[in-house]
Amino acid sequence: MFPKNIVLYADDDIDDLQLIKEAFSPYSNDVELITVTDGLEAIAYLENIPLHQPVPCLIILDINMPRMDGKEALKIIRGINRFKKVPSILFTTSSQTKDKEFAKTYNAGFLTKPIDYNQLDLIAGQFIKHCTDEVKNKVLKELK
Repeated sequence: MFPKNIVLYADDDIDDLQLIKEAFSPYSNDVELITVTDGLEAIAYLENIPLHQPVPCLIILDINMPRMDGKEALKIIRGINRFKKVPSILFTTSSQTKDKEFAKTYNAGFLTKPIDYNQLDLIAGQFIKHCTDEVKNKVLKELK
């Protein structure tokens, strides 16, 4: 049995955390969703991954969080060699051009949180599309 792919999700909104857990539930055979509530916790989680363990296949960061927001966390993550190339997404209610440009500058995807959460399967699918081809093929194959 292969180890699960880790997706790290940082968001301070309890409702959003729960909805994303539900969105990823169809992928639970291959994906383990780790949730934290701010950028500091995300950085701490990443820094505590032992060197012999794989890095997350995806990091999802809300922009607006207390203590450390997603943009600041992304800057730090991109400055750590081990995580520099991990696919990352800013997931936010913002649709401001400056936030989209920021994501692009730091080689991250940008998804605006949907107003209609009835499309949970689409949300997880959009996240999975940002993973490496190897992860996408493995995870999506399991759903067929």
